[in-house]
Amino acid sequence: MPTHRRRATLRGALLLIIGSVAAGACSSITDSAPTLEKYGAVNFVGRRNAAGQGAAAATVVAFESVSLQVPNSRLQQNEQCVYSAVDTVTPVARGDRSAGDAVAIVVGGATRQLAYSSTDRRYATAAGAPITYNAGDVAQVTLPGNGSAFPAIAGSLKLAEPLLLTPLSLPPIGESLTVTWNGTNDPTAAIILQLKYPNPASSTFANEQVYCALRDDGSAVIPGGLLNPFQIATARRSLTLIRWRTNLVTANGATLHLTSSIDTTITFP
Repeated sequence: MPTHRRRATLRGALLLIIGSVAAGACSSITDSAPTLEKYGAVNFVGRRNAAGQGAAAATVVAFESVSLQVPNSRLQQNEQCVYSAVDTVTPVARGDRSAGDAVAIVVGGATRQLAYSSTDRRYATAAGAPITYNAGDVAQVTLPGNGSAFPAIAGSLKLAEPLLLTPLSLPPIGESLTVTWNGTNDPTAAIILQLKYPNPASSTFANEQVYCALRDDGSAVIPGGLLNPFQIATARRSLTLIRWRTNLVTANGATLHLTSSIDTTITFP
């Protein structure tokens, strides 16, 4: 499963999950450049709440770009782990146009209308007012369109099910770490596992990680040799597990990319 070669990780997938897909938008390309394409990006970022349900903040942006490559959860399940730097920057998703006055999101029979913010150039749930859902729920998203600026388009996505991580303890140095969770065995869902730690151990923050792209089958084994820098660090260590799922819809001359993720984190002394 592992590769010990230090290299860039699956940055595209992670950046889209945290809502930066619109950073690639460019509406100032000259006429001699390739044809601009219209994209919509829908992002649900969830946490498990006290009732065991998912509670997701949603953002929607509309923009133009050239041949944008978007992450596909079906293709990010190679059972591979790499070393990677920890990105501490939290990007904010912004589009470059309106796709109508309001985007409609239907989950579990309830409809949420997200109004367009010309200041933020996006649609978003209000702070403290996430969309609550149960495992198995599907989100139906409709962008009404805005004349020639952006066409009407709709798509759906099964929302990422709440994660349950089995309690674990660190093994002795040199031994493998087994991580288990409530896997879905759904080929459309993938798992990102992040073991963050300071390197060198004296660093005041977790600046490095073991980053794994996994199937959502409920179990992963991280070899002891890959764990050495994590084990050497005795503070500021954490394990984050992220379940994510994507869908891609093309209609009316536009592409709509939908992403749902949910995560859970534990810390180690």
